Amino acid sequence: IDGSRIAPGDVLVGLASTGLHTNGYSLAQKALFEMGGYDLMDIPEGLTQSLADELMMVHRSYGDLGQALLEQYDIKGIAHITGGGFEGNISRILPEGVGVEIDTTRWLVPAIFSLIQKAGNIQTQEMYRVFNMGIGLVLFGSTEQAPSILDSCKGQNCPAYVIGKCIKTSGKGMVELKFG
Repeated sequence: IDGSRIAPGDVLVGLASTGLHTNGYSLAQKALFEMGGYDLMDIPEGLTQSLADELMMVHRSYGDLGQALLEQYDIKGIAHITGGGFEGNISRILPEGVGVEIDTTRWLVPAIFSLIQKAGNIQTQEMYRVFNMGIGLVLFGSTEQAPSILDSCKGQNCPAYVIGKCIKTSGKGMVELKFG
């Protein structure tokens, strides 16, 4: 699945993360502990557990769910949202002439990210460059299959959302984030 079949009109389905996963820990540490003055055992407003537990949240594995989706649907591309965030990871899989528009209001960003942003006084664009912001994996597929993909994810206890669409562009790798 190299993304070569991704075309304008396809949609992006974002699968929820369980937190930071494996990226952004240096920035999170600086923002929360150096700049924000928090302690690992603190439970800041908006969180339901300590910062230690929040930061050590187990990374969601998409392996079994991803395999099941590949067997059922025509998945044209997959991007794991790790270091480099949305732009760095999605742009690599897009074919020439295809870009994406992502609507960041289509999912609820987990509270830990808002806390990091506020404590570190970090610009929104930088947050989406460094962190997954609640979306750990992005699948590319047809508009027609999207509702069924969402249902399959929900049935596997993995919230998922249609977060954007593919558009025709000149060049390669254009990722536009639209903020509410």
